[in-house]
Amino acid sequence: PHMLIMGKSGTGKTYTLRKLLRQILPQAEGPVRVHIFDVHGDIDIQGASSVKFSESTPYGFNPLWINPDPDFGGVRKRIQSVLSTLNRTSRQLGNKQESCLRNILMDLYSANGFIDGQPQTWVLNDGIQRRYPKKNPTMEDAYRFASFKLKAMYIGANTAAVSKLEEVNKKSAAFYSKQRQALRAGGADKVDDSLKRDIEKLKNECIERYSEYLNAVSTGMEFDDLLKYDSRDVLKSVVERLENLNAIGIFKSSKPPFDEDASIWRYDIKALSIDEKKLFVAFRLEELFYQAIERGVQTGIREIIVLDEAHNFFSDDESNIINTIAKEARKFGMSMICASQSPRHFSDDFLSNVATKIILGLDQTFWDESARKLKIDMN
Repeated sequence: PHMLIMGKSGTGKTYTLRKLLRQILPQAEGPVRVHIFDVHGDIDIQGASSVKFSESTPYGFNPLWINPDPDFGGVRKRIQSVLSTLNRTSRQLGNKQESCLRNILMDLYSANGFIDGQPQTWVLNDGIQRRYPKKNPTMEDAYRFASFKLKAMYIGANTAAVSKLEEVNKKSAAFYSKQRQALRAGGADKVDDSLKRDIEKLKNECIERYSEYLNAVSTGMEFDDLLKYDSRDVLKSVVERLENLNAIGIFKSSKPPFDEDASIWRYDIKALSIDEKKLFVAFRLEELFYQAIERGVQTGIREIIVLDEAHNFFSDDESNIINTIAKEARKFGMSMICASQSPRHFSDDFLSNVATKIILGLDQTFWDESARKLKIDMN
């Protein structure tokens, strides 16, 4: 079911893709969903449901969702997948950063009720009554959680003190804003006295929290975060990385508005940078793969993945989700059609699992290597 279309610009890759899909879909024995990852925004196929992804879109996909399957899912595997995917971009994590981010995510999942090594906690409906419904944490949650830990580490206080300090700052900002408004209006006596009292009350609560922290120093528990997160500088670099990931705008819990009745879903990711495209494709393909596993063994094709400029998303890493799909997803009804200019950047795992290789026209600089890699005669 896997196919590779090779040809330099202008040789007809997009035309061939359209032709293939027009012929494949009517021949399917059941409903088929095509997922086209369009990196240039030029694979416009009639009848496709197209959604554009960028920093400003209010929807996306959540890379921190937990697969509840006791064999294939869980907290540890999800964290490892996130770390591995991040390390396949141009900005790899250092050893200390990776360890720090691992602990941040582990603590974040635990705070949201997902406990490593306890499969019964990996489901949303775990039978525990909560004030708010249990949910998968998001990239924004990870950024906020790490930021909170960083603030606590910087001022040497526990989270309760930081919480009170943030409340004081917010109230103080509101107070001084109103004070300036009153002065401009012609008198400081117009400032709301109740707001002053709120600020003083919160300051006293903050002092109390600091006192509680100082009295608890002898337990040694206050050093746990420092030990887990290495140092303020390491944690700060992780917070900045999470902030950048969150700012991309594609890692959100709101689902994109694809038409459920459309056979073709086109992901227009032209506006994303190359690293952002790699992250988007990797996390989305992983989600589709695990959904296919949960669907079970199929007798025919149920989903077709179309990757434009596919060499951007490949590596020899066995954990790369594309290599995993190439080797393991056929029996679950998943097929891949990958388009690129040359076979030189594709892994051996992928090439050996591709049944059909269409060569529309390679640049002469690729001929020698392609002949060896594809085991075909130069002529």
